Amino acid sequence: MNSQRRRFMQACGAASAMMLPGLAGASRLPGPDAHSSAGPSPAQIEKSIKAGFGGGFSVRSHRCDGRLVHADIQHAGTCYRVVSQDLFDWHVVATTRA
Repeated sequence: MNSQRRRFMQACGAASAMMLPGLAGASRLPGPDAHSSAGPSPAQIEKSIKAGFGGGFSVRSHRCDGRLVHADIQHAGTCYRVVSQDLFDWHVVATTRA
């Protein structure tokens, strides 16, 4: 069996285990607070901001405050303070010219 087929079969096995009903499948799924204990990494935050706003934004700073992530980002001479609860939906809280 070649290595590509082996990887495909391993991925299929993992995917089928996730689809099983009951505790076996549910135990592999992350809980609602699985990411809140460790907090998102700086790379995850930057990737999420660039996915939400576009590639031209740069992350100046960020901090985690409970379940919220606050970040200061910049684009074309304008600074934005943004906040997100789930790293998918970002809301602009303040805007200033740099």
